[in-house]
Amino acid sequence: MSTGSHKTEEDPSTKKRKSSDTNTNTNTNTTKSKLKKVTKQNGKRSASTSSHSNSSSTSTTPTNTTTTTRLPGASAAEDGYEALTLEDIKGRIQGLCERVPRVPPEGLDANSETDMKEWATQLQAVIEEFNLLVCCISAATYKWQSERSGAADQNLSVLSAELANSQDQISSTVTPRLTNVLAPVVDLVVDKVITTQEEQGGTTSTTTEETKQNVYVRKQVDPSFLKLCATILSRNAPMIRQVVLCNFHKIDKCMTDYLQAQVKDGQHDSRGFAY
Repeated sequence: MSTGSHKTEEDPSTKKRKSSDTNTNTNTNTTKSKLKKVTKQNGKRSASTSSHSNSSSTSTTPTNTTTTTRLPGASAAEDGYEALTLEDIKGRIQGLCERVPRVPPEGLDANSETDMKEWATQLQAVIEEFNLLVCCISAATYKWQSERSGAADQNLSVLSAELANSQDQISSTVTPRLTNVLAPVVDLVVDKVITTQEEQGGTTSTTTEETKQNVYVRKQVDPSFLKLCATILSRNAPMIRQVVLCNFHKIDKCMTDYLQAQVKDGQHDSRGFAY
């Protein structure tokens, strides 16, 4: 009997089972490791997606909470408003110069009420439009305080002074003479009284009912003063027209000088056109 160790040969089927179990364990471990990797990757992706979603939601969240309150009413585009520039106003005043009525060579007939009123009405309409255009100059030259230079302020002061001077001359020397002819002072007086009588009664007695009706008319308070006003307007018509035209042309020249001064000021100051 041999005392040395001897190896017991394993059954081939047993070897196959062990090999199969080993492969199974290896595959199981491999699958688990793959599942862990996939889980980690999915976790990273979900974290990235969540982070991206948060960043997206953060970026889309408005940071400016200031709200603009609009005043009631239509905007400039909706109400049809179109601003006039200083050049537009200048051109319209030049057009008014052509509309000032001329005085006939023989002068105005002071005895013709129709001719006097027609000439005065035309001139009054021109003056009214001139005053309205002057009111638009303030909007055409407006700039905020911080955007105007000292020279621009001085230029605008000169323009404003000349505008006020022209309006004062026209309103004090021309308008009253036109108004005296176009709107004389009148008073409401009784022109006539209509009396009607009506008899009422029975067979034995009768009564008479009397009704009076007053008819009022407007009559000139002082016809002689109106005649004097017509004579003054007829005599001074050429000079009245001269006063109106010289002020219109002066304003036209003043606006031209103002625009040129603003161009020079803009070459030295970046703020340019200022109010």
